[in-house]
Parts: sequence; C-alpha cells; structure tokens
Amino acid sequence: MNKVNIIFSFLTIGFVLLINSCATIMKGTSQDISINSNPVSAKFVVKTTGGIEMFSGSTPGSVKLPKKKEYIVTITMQGFKDANISITQSFESWTIGNVICGGIIGLIVDAANGAMWKLEPDVIMVTLATAYNQHNEIQHYAVFRALDDKGEIRSLAVPLIKDGIVLSN
Repeated sequence: MNKVNIIFSFLTIGFVLLINSCATIMKGTSQDISINSNPVSAKFVVKTTGGIEMFSGSTPGSVKLPKKKEYIVTITMQGFKDANISITQSFESWTIGNVICGGIIGLIVDAANGAMWKLEPDVIMVTLATAYNQHNEIQHYAVFRALDDKGEIRSLAVPLIKDGIVLSN
C-alpha cells in the first residue's frame, strides 16, 4: 500500500467515525437552562439528583449543564416558599442518525458522553408562593430591598399587621 492509500484510508475511517456520532455533533454534550422567577432576584441552586452542587446564582439566570445527569433546581427567597423543579433527561432524536448511518460506534459515543439526551425543561419560570406561618395560614409580608455599603442587595421581610392583627386569608 502506498502513502496516498494509507492517508486516504485514515481520512475515510476518521470521517465515518465523525459522522456516526450525530447527537454529539448536532446538539453537543451540554445544554443551556434558563432560570427565572417572579419575584426576580431569588436565589437558586442546581444540584445533581445525587446531591452534588453544580451551580448557584440569582434569577434571572442561565446555566450550562452536562446532559449526562438529571438535576434538581431549588429557588428560594425570604418570605416565600421554596420551589423545587426537576430537570430530567429525554431521548435526543438526533441519536437516530446513528442507526440510519449504520454507526454503532456513534451510538456508543453519544451514549457515553450524554449527547443522546436532552434536558427538560430548558426554560424554568417559577412564581414563588407566599410562605405560610406556623398555623398553616398565608402570611402577608412587605419586602424591603436596599443596597448595602458594598453595593449588594439586602432584603427585609416584615409581616403586615392591621390594628394589631396579623393579616392572613
């Protein structure tokens, strides 16, 4: 075999391996997830279902998560109930391209690096519910926000009281 044939063979094998991992090429191994809340400026933490913290921040925010795992997003804000949202995996249809192209190697690559999955939901929008008091009644709060001397937002939740009676539904 001459050098031209050897180079051509390596290039052909490389091209076949490359086109067979369709989901990896078309969709990648990670995905952007948008996290929003009403009211804004709530804190969020993204953890794997195994409890490993991957990211934290404030709403609105965006995170890039590997598609190999499933996640739990916890959104918190003083005076409101915590919200927990699951991010689950579903089958990425681009993986079928491996079957069409006859690429068992591509299927193995997509499975190994997580590209055969898509994360859902990819946009999270949570309206936080007012926190309940110890009697399981809704407690209304006035939330005051101001910048401290370091330029960070600070919040203070104060229960609303009418004529000495705490307002509730």
